[in-house]
Amino acid sequence: RGPRRQRSTAPARSPPARAAMARALRLAAVLAALGLADAATLRSRAAQQPPPEPVGTEPEKDKDGAYAAKADACQACKFAATASCAMYKTCLCYATNTHFEVGGIPNAKDTQHYRWACGDEGGSKYELCFNVDYTYQDAFGDRVDPNKPKCPA
Repeated sequence: RGPRRQRSTAPARSPPARAAMARALRLAAVLAALGLADAATLRSRAAQQPPPEPVGTEPEKDKDGAYAAKADACQACKFAATASCAMYKTCLCYATNTHFEVGGIPNAKDTQHYRWACGDEGGSKYELCFNVDYTYQDAFGDRVDPNKPKCPA
């Protein structure tokens, strides 16, 4: 004896009901396609804003690839973050010295290996670069005009 088939509890649809359902689905597909086309047209017509000019100059790295001072690492963060609206709006510059004493190894001559990050998720050794008053300053300590934002929404 084979497995039993379960009977559907949905009522059978008549041919006119199937035709009406098919028309409704075609209409929904056409409306959806028109909506997507309009959204694409609006995006293509929106004025593209060029990225802002970076603030300051990019400091030189030491031969080891790190920055020699915390101020240099912070300036590198500011230079990178102010050249992109996405970073400008989300980055809080932190810096840390990545040199760590290791037992049993003679003292290193170069103990200044500063790196930057857009957040303090690296741990408690990361220190905030710019202490600012957000009333009329951005996250990098620069004055801002609320009527002329650097990166409008």
